[in-house]
Amino acid sequence: MGKIYYKIHPIHWGKVYATEVVKGLNNFGFNILNLHKVEAVVQTENVKSIQVLEKLEMAREGLRRNILPIRGEWKDNYHYAIVESAPRNGQKKDER
Repeated sequence: MGKIYYKIHPIHWGKVYATEVVKGLNNFGFNILNLHKVEAVVQTENVKSIQVLEKLEMAREGLRRNILPIRGEWKDNYHYAIVESAPRNGQKKDER
């Protein structure tokens, strides 16, 4: 199992970098490292990153409450994952 994390400087937001990073890490994890599952977490208020993960077929698997301290406040995180047998990047398994 692999876990991914990314942080992009605000001046680069909205330029599709996050989508390409997650897509590349998922492909590397499955096609090079032969992982069974790749996981990611995202703050529940981070709508854009949630959209990135869901666009790339990652499924929301759970919620962890008060897990991440940000600017003096405890924030909740969603837990996302994708398994090797799931469609990725709009492809069927046999197209990868």
